[in-house]
Amino acid sequence: MALYVFVTLQIVCAIGLMVLTAVTTTKSEQGSGFGWGTIGGKSSSTIAGLEDQLGRLTMYVCIAFLIISALAAYVGARS
Repeated sequence: MALYVFVTLQIVCAIGLMVLTAVTTTKSEQGSGFGWGTIGGKSSSTIAGLEDQLGRLTMYVCIAFLIISALAAYVGARS
């Protein structure tokens, strides 16, 4: 039963990572998606720090995904 919970959480984290990666712009995109442009590698949008917050959130979801994957593998190996 615990394995199903971990696999479900793993799927949720994977979908979250895909969405966060899709909405995050890279430095090479030069803000072309929203027309904001960049100044010194930082977004010049009116929403200050949005890219930094998305980057941090992506990092936390990635760490959660790795931990949940390790726990799912451990629980799966024991059963």
